[in-house]
Amino acid sequence: MLRLREDALKEIVAAQDLRIGMFVCELDRPWLESPFMLQGFLIEDQPLLDQVREVCRFVYVDRTRSTGDAWRAEPESPSEAPQERAAALGAFQVPHEARRRPVDFFALLRALRSSSRDNTVAAPDQAASDIAPWLHIYPDVLPARPGGVGEAHPEGYSSRSPAHPSSRPLVAGIVHSKRSGSDGVARDEPRAGGGGPAGMIYAEPAVPVEEEIVSALPLVGRAQSLLAQIAQDVQRSLNPDLERLRGVVSEMVLSVARNPDALLWLARLRRTDQYSYDHSLDVSAHVMIFGRYLGLGDEAVATLGMAGMLQDVGKLRLPVRLLHKKGALSPREYEILRTHVDFSLQILAASPHATPQMLDIVGRHHERCDGSGYPQELKGDAVGLMAEIAGLCDVYCAMTRERPYGEAASSQVALDAVRAQRGTGFSESTVDQFVQCIGLYPVGTLVELNTGEVAVVVAQNRIRRLKPRVMILLGPDKKPNSYPHTLDLLYDRASATGAPYAIVRALPPGAFGVDPSEFYLA
Repeated sequence: MLRLREDALKEIVAAQDLRIGMFVCELDRPWLESPFMLQGFLIEDQPLLDQVREVCRFVYVDRTRSTGDAWRAEPESPSEAPQERAAALGAFQVPHEARRRPVDFFALLRALRSSSRDNTVAAPDQAASDIAPWLHIYPDVLPARPGGVGEAHPEGYSSRSPAHPSSRPLVAGIVHSKRSGSDGVARDEPRAGGGGPAGMIYAEPAVPVEEEIVSALPLVGRAQSLLAQIAQDVQRSLNPDLERLRGVVSEMVLSVARNPDALLWLARLRRTDQYSYDHSLDVSAHVMIFGRYLGLGDEAVATLGMAGMLQDVGKLRLPVRLLHKKGALSPREYEILRTHVDFSLQILAASPHATPQMLDIVGRHHERCDGSGYPQELKGDAVGLMAEIAGLCDVYCAMTRERPYGEAASSQVALDAVRAQRGTGFSESTVDQFVQCIGLYPVGTLVELNTGEVAVVVAQNRIRRLKPRVMILLGPDKKPNSYPHTLDLLYDRASATGAPYAIVRALPPGAFGVDPSEFYLA
């Protein structure tokens, strides 16, 4: 099916034959040699069409992501029986009668928030009944997805199949071809279907974000509880129980496959009073989403998720005053801080459930491609793709969350900081692909509209990346809306002035006094 998609639906079109509505997925030159900000875009107006014609002689057009007359449906594989395909899809679809009316996103959040509070004082079945209208059950048996990784496994690492049925891989759709690296090791090289740079996956969410939030919320709660238990075990010099956490992470991998926006929303906006727990969950969500975007298999994505949650566990052995210091660290204090990597490895290596690859990621996530990292000052390919993913997401997540020693930055400021390390701290290709994966306005980002209203991004639009779905929190006078409503910028709905709604800028968390506990599931 992947070959059919590439041959039949991604076609070369001469620049002069392009028209509005076509989705450009590749150029006749490297993206970095073009003026286009996004790698893959929809031609929406005449100025953009003229610019493409001026820059390129020909481009590749993805018909499945085009609109209007330029759109073409994806052909079915001859080997895929229509009845079987319909049955498989039906398992992931809400009945038609339940989809006739759009979900009230704010009402959903309010119900979930209420049920979360009631869980501590009421019977579990009562809390479950509150969210019953939103709940959707997924099958335990799911189709397998390759577990290959785009780099050789560390020596001694063996891929183990998860024992729990729910941790089975969800999405197939990557063909792995073997190639020999410079070291002679045969490597799995993922190839993604759809438009986009090689190695990346384009996939529409299988379920709406509203539906997946209901499924992901208990996973996030369990993950936070397990992180707190692991912290207690470490402080008591006990071996942490990683197997239970692995089970939760395996379920999170499935959630990311169904709709990554849900886990991102919860990780960014469901806060506790512990920065370390929030940051660990935030990093874990980002590495899993980015890993899947790059085409890594379910087992590799789960390993990234585990490492993301536990890579800073060694900080529990450091002085609290050092971690909470608001000013700059002295050279001596910085040397002490760097020891948290060794402490993390000591703690995790004592667990029989810590895989060699997970330890490898934890030990290298502060290494940088130019050799400026620690603890081994590794350079280039010696850092490894998985560790580089973990390190890049760690930097981005730290900047976009308020810390004891600094305020949170907007997503745009954080992405600019990541891009500043392109070709130095991180490889050029990894940075470019991360920017494409996250987008200019990630889920949970506060944005200001051209109407003066302030909104939060609820869901990404995978084709028109600059037009996400948002929930409007503040009016033009910057006063809170008593009942925030959602708005899909994709449909160019006219504002009070007659001009279509548009995002003017991204805002840092807490801008205009917006309190997540008032509007989100905090």
